[in-house]
Amino acid sequence: MVVLKVRLFGLFREVVGSKEILLHFNDVDVTVSALKRGFFDVCPDLVSLGVLFVVAVNRKVVGDTAKVTPTDEVALLPLVSGG
Repeated sequence: MVVLKVRLFGLFREVVGSKEILLHFNDVDVTVSALKRGFFDVCPDLVSLGVLFVVAVNRKVVGDTAKVTPTDEVALLPLVSGG
């Protein structure tokens, strides 16, 4: 089992009520895509908000096929717009 600590920012932090969340995976090869699915499984209320976001691993934005390990710093960053 793999446990990943994921840092939350913006609306995610507000809705979850915490600055981080622990996600548990049975597969040892966890991708960003799997991480996203795991996050929304744990926090299903966020799906309906339709928030666009990126995933940063070790302070670099990565795509869905990137691998994530327990030693990585992982963050979910909602996109913001202004005017």
